[in-house]
Amino acid sequence: MTSNAPESVIIEEGAIDRLDHILGESQRPLFVTDVVLYDKYKRMIENTVKSDVVWAISPDYQKGIVGLYPNVDIIVGFGGGRSIDIAKIISMEANLDWLSIPTAASHDGIASDVASVMHNGYRYSEKCKSPKIILADLSIIATAPKILTLSGIGDIVCKTSSLAEWKLAKDHGNEKFDSDVFTTVETAMNNVLKDDSLETLVQSIIETGKAMTAFGSSRPCSGTEHAISHAMDRRTPSLHGLQVAFATPLCLYFLEQTGYSKHTVKDIRNFLTEREMPTTLKELDMNEEMFLDDIQHALKIMKQRGRYSVLSHCESDDSGLKDAFRDTCY
Repeated sequence: MTSNAPESVIIEEGAIDRLDHILGESQRPLFVTDVVLYDKYKRMIENTVKSDVVWAISPDYQKGIVGLYPNVDIIVGFGGGRSIDIAKIISMEANLDWLSIPTAASHDGIASDVASVMHNGYRYSEKCKSPKIILADLSIIATAPKILTLSGIGDIVCKTSSLAEWKLAKDHGNEKFDSDVFTTVETAMNNVLKDDSLETLVQSIIETGKAMTAFGSSRPCSGTEHAISHAMDRRTPSLHGLQVAFATPLCLYFLEQTGYSKHTVKDIRNFLTEREMPTTLKELDMNEEMFLDDIQHALKIMKQRGRYSVLSHCESDDSGLKDAFRDTCY
């Protein structure tokens, strides 16, 4: 496992108090955030940071976006997934370092070098660079809506599927594999399955984000369940972590048949149900035909990305998928 990790990762209550020291000699940091967080934290940030803070409020991705903010010398992603992804893109275009300050533990992108970008109704991944520093203030993250934390849990729990499929893809699809990366992600996943407290969750999503960067792609943490989520984004996108968790039991259903899964559909479904995360088509305002369409589109995504899917391995047709829906209580 190669290393392209952040220089420092700080996870603690009141971590934001270190921000001015961390920014060091920066004279003009650009904070990328949304309007809600701007209204809530603007005064606190500007009282904490002595330099001239510039704000980018809920910017849309566009080529050359950095030109809208001249003379900035470091980028700070302050917020959830969208703000942090835009910060990554701006830092790449400007060739500047960026800091990750998550305000919610909603997904593992807070530590990775990949940004998720929506274009023409489709979501795709943009290769960027890792954050120089991750500053995770647990007192701020704890105030995030519960649904965002559940999304983060979902983005970890889905590794029960992605890791098993990765091993299947190594053996049957000749995909690149790294046992150290596998162990890192599996350990983070198991920690959350045993204890989904906020601190454990934050540590785990950072570790999985770093693992993706070390491997050079999202494959260890992203399998068919992620492709299904991307397909769902075409219609009525929900939170990423909730969607990938929703798709996980279906993938596990087929992975159990291959013998590669260490986790059962029943156990993971119970885990999700206990936390009141969506597990049925009705809860996501979907029907069987819509879900089938998303799955077929997901298989095209997997093929385009050169990834081996357990659904292709099992040669599941629509009839078999509908049987799986019913067996997994969708």
